[in-house]
Amino acid sequence: MAYLINRNPPARIQCLHSLCKLIQSKYSTNIHFRMSDVKYDSEAINIHSFCDLLIENKSVGIKYCRYKENPFSTSGCSLTNGINDDTTKSKEVSNTINSLHALGLLDRVGNSLKLTSIGNEFANTEFSSDEMLLIIKNSVLKYGLFIGVLYQILSLGKDVFDTSEINVGYPKANERISYNGNMLTISSGSEDDSNTRTKSCILAWATTAGFIYPLPLIETLDKNRPHISSSEYILESSRNLRKYKVIEIPNHIFSGSFITERPFDYKNLTKNIGALRENNQQAIREITMRVEPKIQNRRFAVLYFLNKAFTNKNYLSLKSLVDFMLKHEDLFIIERSKTYETMCEEINIALISGIPFTIKDNDKLYPLTGINISELALNAPSELIETLNEYKL
Repeated sequence: MAYLINRNPPARIQCLHSLCKLIQSKYSTNIHFRMSDVKYDSEAINIHSFCDLLIENKSVGIKYCRYKENPFSTSGCSLTNGINDDTTKSKEVSNTINSLHALGLLDRVGNSLKLTSIGNEFANTEFSSDEMLLIIKNSVLKYGLFIGVLYQILSLGKDVFDTSEINVGYPKANERISYNGNMLTISSGSEDDSNTRTKSCILAWATTAGFIYPLPLIETLDKNRPHISSSEYILESSRNLRKYKVIEIPNHIFSGSFITERPFDYKNLTKNIGALRENNQQAIREITMRVEPKIQNRRFAVLYFLNKAFTNKNYLSLKSLVDFMLKHEDLFIIERSKTYETMCEEINIALISGIPFTIKDNDKLYPLTGINISELALNAPSELIETLNEYKL
């Protein structure tokens, strides 16, 4: 199950490498484990034994994570925090594990985790080696959101782009619904702060892989070892350069045969609505949670049909899709009079899920990649899939 990455530490692939070395040492590829098993534990083998980025304070005889303000913090590691000290309530380690799954380095089924063969190879390869660059490239190209970002960059049609030109969030359809006598706007799209964190991570991965490079640092680029030449910038606590130069977008991705291995699954086609608690958002949270299954259903339908169109070398008609949804209002429709307008926005779920498309004749959506349908369909209701199978392209 692939999630939307929305925190910063996993942007540093070198840190992920250290964590995978710990996981490989403790569990290899045949033992399942849980997120709490990789949190920092000062009383057991931990990531510090595998990390080359620790700061050493010789006067007090300690080594500590450079991303922790307090050298004596028992939280230990910015990727995971500690078993006895975690002010983020496992959000950090959860996001890190989600990142490793997105990259194909871990398999995650619910709370059960296991290192993949690729993750094992990643852990056993020297980070500074030429072999590591190929592993990084292959890994980032597994994640649906990463594929969507590469397509956006390619679609800009220019050598230099600004980070503001890239979108990484859930679509925002701005549908309204009556609730306790008031018309409220459903919160189905990503917020700006989440987008900023997500974008920072994806751009860092693309830089590490050598697909793009910060324009102000272009003189430091080593095309043969971008994961090394970019490391000083990537390892900074914050990265705020906005201009990037396109170095090389792999040609094979959008040629008609590429399959995105880690798209979002059904449950992750919407953001964490339960987190809408601040700024008196209880009412918005309640109405959004009420209609969340319809949002997930229609976003799933877009991806499901686009993948079928890709497999059949066909296209998806947006108008026909809307007509089909209107016939199944209980599954898909929230604000009926705005359905077509809503779906013009909702089809952008494909872009961040790893199945970008081109539009012809203002209606025909032609997918440029396929997606791993098994990953997409995780947690999808069987009755939904049965209904979707009634639709003919």
